[in-house]
Amino acid sequence: MGYRTDPKGYAIDVVGIPEEYIWPKCQEVIEAPVHHQKVAVKAGHSVSKTFSIGRITVPWFKTCFQPSTVITTAPSDPQVRNQLWREVHATYSAASARKIPLGGRMTTLRWDMTPKKEILSMLPGEQRPLWEKNFALGFSTSPDSSAEHATKMQGWHNEWVLVVIDEACGMLPQIWRTIMESLIIDEQCKVVAIGNPTDPESDFAKACYSSDPEKNEGKESYISDEGWYVIRIDGMDNPNYISGERKIPGLAGKDYIDGIIKKYGIDGDGTRYRVKGLFPTHKEGTYYGDKLALARRQNRIGEFPHDSNYPVYTFSDFGDVYTATIFVQFIKGRIRIISDYWDFEGAGAPAWANVLQARGWNYMDHIAGPDLHPQTGSNKKAFATGELLKDTLLKLGYDVQPCEHHDFDSGIRAGREIWDLVEINEPDCQTFLKAAGGYGKKKNMALSTDEQPVYHDQPAKSWHRHIMDAYRSLAVSYRIHQYTGETIEGLYDYQPKGAK
Repeated sequence: MGYRTDPKGYAIDVVGIPEEYIWPKCQEVIEAPVHHQKVAVKAGHSVSKTFSIGRITVPWFKTCFQPSTVITTAPSDPQVRNQLWREVHATYSAASARKIPLGGRMTTLRWDMTPKKEILSMLPGEQRPLWEKNFALGFSTSPDSSAEHATKMQGWHNEWVLVVIDEACGMLPQIWRTIMESLIIDEQCKVVAIGNPTDPESDFAKACYSSDPEKNEGKESYISDEGWYVIRIDGMDNPNYISGERKIPGLAGKDYIDGIIKKYGIDGDGTRYRVKGLFPTHKEGTYYGDKLALARRQNRIGEFPHDSNYPVYTFSDFGDVYTATIFVQFIKGRIRIISDYWDFEGAGAPAWANVLQARGWNYMDHIAGPDLHPQTGSNKKAFATGELLKDTLLKLGYDVQPCEHHDFDSGIRAGREIWDLVEINEPDCQTFLKAAGGYGKKKNMALSTDEQPVYHDQPAKSWHRHIMDAYRSLAVSYRIHQYTGETIEGLYDYQPKGAK
């Protein structure tokens, strides 16, 4: 109990971490959960953020707060297994070596402190379920397992709860939403999100965002618009860089940091997220990240709601599990994306039709990808019924037409060409914005380093592609109308402006 408000003392006395290793930012990170329910740590490379959370915060919380459930998650299994949980294991072993065993049974990604059955049977009925969930667990949240983990996480309540979101920029929206809506329910439930701030359109970025630009760019910690206590760790403030000596193992050294600054420039995006702990203007390796950043600077992302004077067009990507739609209006030479729809649970065409009907807009045309084509499309039949998907949609009252066939590269070019005309209604396009900011090439993990990422030619098979395939159908259809000199039917005052 004595260490509940003293994680630094826990680290020194119980784990045996040298006091000089707990430099000021490390101390702020480990003490933040004592005073704040939601903590976000945006940091450069190799500044002890994972060390602080894995070596100190997780063991401190698990042993000082009981019964408790501690969940750590990251986008990939190697990130969970080889980074944060390697530090957890190191603390468990160090404490045992100091003759201060932390208790429980430690396996690769689970620290089980559940009492034995005979002890459980003696507990009051209302207490037994809490002690049965007295464990720490680590897992990855890949797109294939996201629905399963989102369901499981809804039941992980306890007297005390700590959730650690590692590599937070890569966390799937549905997992982030489940954590914040289902687990962080009172002051005894804590969440710590840590990561390199690589994606300015991520949930992590929104958690860190303040409407005061000076806070976003400053070094002082602050409370964000969403109520997070945000800590920024700049690599140039760490003891190794300041002294030019290796004072603390694992911290980035002067040569490393100066090399990044020389390569990207002191204000370049590479320096911002690799060293300074600041979000870049756009995510690396993306198809539209730079365009999205430009749209923000030009104030084309904001309040652009539905205008009842103009018809609405839908552009969709249909699949057996995923369905994505963007709702578009063409107004005075601008392409206004007013809303989006994203189904990742396989609700299918009936749910899609219900959404369109509920919105009650004046629809003009409904366009989908070329895979909907009844003769040549790869997605021409509904998986559940075996009938043509186009016919299924028609029975529901919507005549959806496939866009012109095109190859992937030409579709991406079309998407980039029209981007300067796009306006986005931010309140109702959150999923589209996340998808546009994250949609990019598959990273070559074997060849990439922190200093030099390498990408494959093909796009990453992430959830982003479904929504951006809908956008690609919009872009191809729009460009075809321009090339042929046609106007879009039903557009009252439309005059083609031409993409810049």
